[in-house]
Amino acid sequence: MSALVLDAPSPTLPRQWAQQAQLLERQHDRLESLLTGLIERHAVPDEGRSPQQLDADRQDCGRLLRQLGFHLRLEERWLSRLHSFCGGHRSSHRQALTLAADGWAVGQTLRGARLPWLMDLQEWFHQHRHGVDAIAYRRAEARARGQS
Repeated sequence: MSALVLDAPSPTLPRQWAQQAQLLERQHDRLESLLTGLIERHAVPDEGRSPQQLDADRQDCGRLLRQLGFHLRLEERWLSRLHSFCGGHRSSHRQALTLAADGWAVGQTLRGARLPWLMDLQEWFHQHRHGVDAIAYRRAEARARGQS
């Protein structure tokens, strides 16, 4: 089973944008790493995996969904506080959550459906991180500097 986890919420989450952005970027890195690992593992035919490995694959996909949801909620909260979270960004998050939930509804019991689902999530995540997220993070950074 994968030991890869996102930063769990601590009793005191960062209050300044610079530290919040660092936490969000670490979460991005870990989500990308988890996605890459899951894609590699799901590219191996079932016959090449033990029952324990197959179960770990399923559990890690569920973990991916939970971690993605947590990350998106945290990002929305922090970017909104700096007026850097627009409706299009929110719509993109909803699209990802729908893609993730719909794919998992099938992939949870049908392992063969997971690889295309994971690849679609990876593509969305990469485009999102280097597109709308990058723009919003720059906007938030500028606004945070202006508040100092």
